[in-house]
Amino acid sequence: MALGPGPDAQTVSGSPDAAAALRREEARLLPRALDSALARDPSLRSRYDATMLATFLRDDRQTLAELARSLDTGDDRWLVSYVTQLVPVMRRRRVPMKDFATLVLGVRDAAVAVLGPADAARATQVAERAVAELDRPRHLPGDRPRGRIASILWKAAGLGGW
Repeated sequence: MALGPGPDAQTVSGSPDAAAALRREEARLLPRALDSALARDPSLRSRYDATMLATFLRDDRQTLAELARSLDTGDDRWLVSYVTQLVPVMRRRRVPMKDFATLVLGVRDAAVAVLGPADAARATQVAERAVAELDRPRHLPGDRPRGRIASILWKAAGLGGW
């Protein structure tokens, strides 16, 4: 029994040169990725302290590695799977999925800067597919601010966290 990509995984020919470029430029790309995310949503800087931003930078290292792996193999599932597995971790950190998607797109923006046009388009496609996987968890309770009274009313109506 051969284990291959899942039925929803998009497989195209890989680009080892693009993956090598991302791995080679990792030290330069990581701060750039966080800066790109902060430029996309400046409120991140006010909502998260320096420790959490450093944690995001650490997470960006693995996100970049999984993006490189996806480009290397030509299989989207590496980045998509990593992002999906990180959802519960982000929930425990009380990071909304919108902010998490912004961080993933920040990594994409940094990666595109060192890739050629075809590889940049492929990296964009992979990152957007990973962000699309965050759409379902985005609608879970806790992603939008709500007052105490509204929360009590919803719970009294039997709708739980909604």
